[in-house]
Amino acid sequence: MAGRLGLCVRYSQMFLTKIHHLQTSSRNIRPSPTCQTKLLTRTFCSNTTAEDVKAKCVRLEERSLVRVAGSDTIPFLQGLVTNDVTSLNTENRALYTMILNVQGRVLYDILMYNLQSNPDSPPSLLLECDHTAVPSLIKLLKMYKIRKKVDICSVADEYTVWALLPGTSDPPVFVSDTGLSVIDPRLPDLGNRVVLKSGTNLVFDCVEGTSEDYHTHRYQLGVGEGVNDLPTGNCTPLECNLAFLNGVSFDKGCYVGQELTARTHHTGVIRKRLMPVTLDRPASLEAGSTLTNEKGKNVGKFRHAQGVHGIALVRLAHSQEKLYCKQDSGEEVGLKAETPKWWPQDPQQA
Repeated sequence: MAGRLGLCVRYSQMFLTKIHHLQTSSRNIRPSPTCQTKLLTRTFCSNTTAEDVKAKCVRLEERSLVRVAGSDTIPFLQGLVTNDVTSLNTENRALYTMILNVQGRVLYDILMYNLQSNPDSPPSLLLECDHTAVPSLIKLLKMYKIRKKVDICSVADEYTVWALLPGTSDPPVFVSDTGLSVIDPRLPDLGNRVVLKSGTNLVFDCVEGTSEDYHTHRYQLGVGEGVNDLPTGNCTPLECNLAFLNGVSFDKGCYVGQELTARTHHTGVIRKRLMPVTLDRPASLEAGSTLTNEKGKNVGKFRHAQGVHGIALVRLAHSQEKLYCKQDSGEEVGLKAETPKWWPQDPQQA
């Protein structure tokens, strides 16, 4: 797959061997933040696997990019998104965040990438979002732009977005003239996020994956993404596990929708959350369908599924019960919700 799939830089076998010895032994442990080597910013698979499993490379057609560049880029975005944009630099290239409406509801889930070649160059960020949301995102950004020195445009034709699902040996992160590869800032188990200039000849020792592979992997982990899982204006960021996914800063200052998010975090309890669910069988379930328990009580909303693996907004008090969801035909399908291993012990608190 030297033509279309892989990564855009070749690493010698000797270099990869050196990296391999520096990898951590568990995916659940991040390398020490004091390490200065860029290639050590992700967690890695256990080396105890008997047989090597190659990483899967998946082109994410449903994700697109908007570029925000100019001298006022950082302060401009700082007042709009949930996370601390000032934490982006030439060492920390990626950030997960959301843009909320004034009521504190989710409008867009965003992955930010820093394209600066050096700290002294003008800020230039790529905002990855659902491809259907690009026109409305650009419109919203321009509405808040006012007199700030920023340039906002779609770069869907200039860059492509890829996911590298983890294998036994995970690909290194990199930054080059043709793109970048970073550990997914939401959750290391999601693998690498890769942004490449269109037309780049890709070379990496991996296998071709499908969007179904990616979504199945994501749903098994319980990570929502895009308008199917996070319907615009219909969910709160903490219900979507934003705090668990490194997507919000509670001490950065004001941003649109900050008041409700901060109040819920400091004084409230999260009674329902996005959770991975497993269906009894593959079924066609409408997004937003009601979930019920055996007593017929409304305990959540179904979001989306790939095969038997899906994601749903579930009341935590009923998450261990057998759940049901009706198809359009009226036939019920059984579901089982699972608590992700990456959640803290007390998932009620944000």
